[in-house]
Amino acid sequence: MKTLPEIRIFRRYRLLGSKYYRSIFCIQATILKAVRDFLYSRGFIELLAPVIAPVTDPGIRLAQEFAFDFYGERAVLVTSVILYKFAGLKIHDKVFFVAPNIRKEPERLFDFSRSLAEFRQIDIEVAYASLDEIISLSEDLIIYVLEEVKRRRKEELEYLGRELRIPTKPFKRLSYREAVEIIRAEGYELEETGELSAQAEEYLSRMHREPFWIIGYPPQSRGFYYKKKSDDELLDFDLIYPEGFGEGASGGERETDPWRARSRMLETGVDPRKYTWFLEMLTDGIPPCSGIGLGVERLTRYVTGVREIIDVIPFPKAPGYLGI
Repeated sequence: MKTLPEIRIFRRYRLLGSKYYRSIFCIQATILKAVRDFLYSRGFIELLAPVIAPVTDPGIRLAQEFAFDFYGERAVLVTSVILYKFAGLKIHDKVFFVAPNIRKEPERLFDFSRSLAEFRQIDIEVAYASLDEIISLSEDLIIYVLEEVKRRRKEELEYLGRELRIPTKPFKRLSYREAVEIIRAEGYELEETGELSAQAEEYLSRMHREPFWIIGYPPQSRGFYYKKKSDDELLDFDLIYPEGFGEGASGGERETDPWRARSRMLETGVDPRKYTWFLEMLTDGIPPCSGIGLGVERLTRYVTGVREIIDVIPFPKAPGYLGI
């Protein structure tokens, strides 16, 4: 959209009636219905996610958490519902949330492409599932969503100039080491944690016409809740959308042994004393599990072909922009 980003954020109420935004949010509604229909058909139940917590996910790359006083106690706004997905398996073996995530991302006055301070995530967790099983489930989900949007929202896709390509299963897999070799050959660097930079992910994304996986990140780059495959590799993955849309989801097998989880906390610079309730829950017993979190707005961006993420949420809260 050609309107200046500041106007699109602070005067959004003037723009929502346009055919452009109506098309985007009708498609987004279809995405969310398709996600729920698919997961319910596979035996999942949906849980409500907390917004306020005593502690939250520390594995949020370059972002920070928002802290505030909650009746005399320090509280934070939830950056990810990951810890509560573990707890949700006490209720049912297959759970999902459409969860709000609030993160203090670095301000980006020149880039509105992929980061929001407030966004929603489709968070899925499955007891007794392996990495391969959660990847297969996620591929089925993505294909189903794309097929439903293509079938139900032809007019809106045509207006947006988006021709959806339905990917074939299984999606391609790149190891983390293979991805690093490719991006370094092109002059891209890693983040301090060992994560691929956003620019590197975008480069890899533009090389592909269908979604693909990057598998096996180094332990220091990810949260303490991921299980190790070896001393230098996790049982985890990222889903990368094609055509330059970049990273859209992360997941993997979880560490459910309390002693190993505590060791991972220390390894990643997290104070175990802050996560006593979580470690106690693991001690009580949680089944082995795997899961994935897919950003709603990033999925909408890929499906609609819209390049700036502030256009795929009705009331955007971009880093440094409170909006309306």
